[in-house]
Amino acid sequence: MDEWIDVLDESGAKTGESVLKSEAHRAGLWHRCFHCWVLWEDGSGGAHLLAQRRAFGKDTWPGWLDVSVAGHLGAGEAPLDGKREIEEEIGLSVPPERLVPLGERRVEHEIPQGLDREYHDVFILFDRTPPERMILQKEEVDALVSVKLDDARAMAEGETVSATEYKDGETSDINVSLPDFVLGSGDYIRRVVEAARRLAAGESVGRVF
Repeated sequence: MDEWIDVLDESGAKTGESVLKSEAHRAGLWHRCFHCWVLWEDGSGGAHLLAQRRAFGKDTWPGWLDVSVAGHLGAGEAPLDGKREIEEEIGLSVPPERLVPLGERRVEHEIPQGLDREYHDVFILFDRTPPERMILQKEEVDALVSVKLDDARAMAEGETVSATEYKDGETSDINVSLPDFVLGSGDYIRRVVEAARRLAAGESVGRVF
């Protein structure tokens, strides 16, 4: 869905101009997105990192694995306004104080529509809701993929690991590796996993970006 978003300069500051998302992608204009990784704990205390499989009808990266929840910030919005995406995409309603900020990352990728230049405000959420109970926005999310935290760390180092995919009320065992994720995810996932390990252990989580 197209929407109005703020144009940023190369340092991430608003320029005062707003354009449609499609135009930002076509012209390679910098803009801001909300990212939230979900760390969930199963009944036996095992910690898992949740990824989403992007809907196959998406304009960018259809069918690829990506951060648990993501969305563009609309014109005039602040980073935490993006938390609405958590309820829209996976059905969890959470207060803003439960989101742990991990910092900001700057990425740019060539896409079929042009050039995608984004600043990501990254958060992590610790939640015990099983993935099979999450309600997916099918226009955005095709499935959820759960990776044990230790396996996610190995995956970030280049290994192929086992994971569980949740789709349409069914689960399946799959193998995942970095090539299954949106480009540039290796160092990104590595940093998120380290933050997730501290969060799961009850330790303080600082900025990792």
